[in-house]
Amino acid sequence: MVFSVYAAKEDCTNLDGDGAKPIKEVGKDDPGTQNDYDEVVEEDDRKGVVYLALIGGSQPKANACGLTPSNDAGQWTGWGGPLNFDNATIGEGADSRNHIVIGGTYFERGIGAHAIGTFEYDLTGDKYLKFEAYVGMSDEKDPGDCGHGGSSDFTFSVDGKQAFKSETLKGTDGGENVEAVKVEFDIPSNAKKLTIVMGDGGDGIGCDHSAIGDAKLLTAQALAVEPANKLPTIWGHLKARY
Repeated sequence: MVFSVYAAKEDCTNLDGDGAKPIKEVGKDDPGTQNDYDEVVEEDDRKGVVYLALIGGSQPKANACGLTPSNDAGQWTGWGGPLNFDNATIGEGADSRNHIVIGGTYFERGIGAHAIGTFEYDLTGDKYLKFEAYVGMSDEKDPGDCGHGGSSDFTFSVDGKQAFKSETLKGTDGGENVEAVKVEFDIPSNAKKLTIVMGDGGDGIGCDHSAIGDAKLLTAQALAVEPANKLPTIWGHLKARY
């Protein structure tokens, strides 16, 4: 029998403190300001939710922190490695990670890396039915460091079959923040591997601080319960801060 655990960020290997560029809650996020946010996606604490993790999780059976990749850590990021925290951005290297903000939204859980990065997750440890996440560029580079906050594309495949591919996403476009894009697809029965590739958007890897917010696998146990304070298209707590 398979037992699913509660999601628990506190069991992960998290940043100790505010990060190199502390995030800041504001009434309205400013595209010209790095790491400010006016919305929050909190951790989804339903039973049967398994978050994707990097350091504090386990595999092929997830622990409370989440599920860690099965491929070599050297493949996870194209720059700034080795990755050493869960729920953090790439920053400017090992001693400068930050909390994850994408397009003015702070994500309590997620993965931050640098293009080009590849993550492979073993799906045989539980009966996963669905995957959900948000993808985009970390606000830690908006926009002065790079002009448009970097660019990346995100591809998700299950057992070699593409399940989702984003367009090329920038940190800012036309002077406005580019919001995180929702990713959502079903996991086929008996699936063995989820592969995620953070691409460079076709223009090289410079400034491509890529991020995946609220990346989670859902079992039947999770899908049987409505998440608290659900808003349209959101699993978890998305709170507008105006």
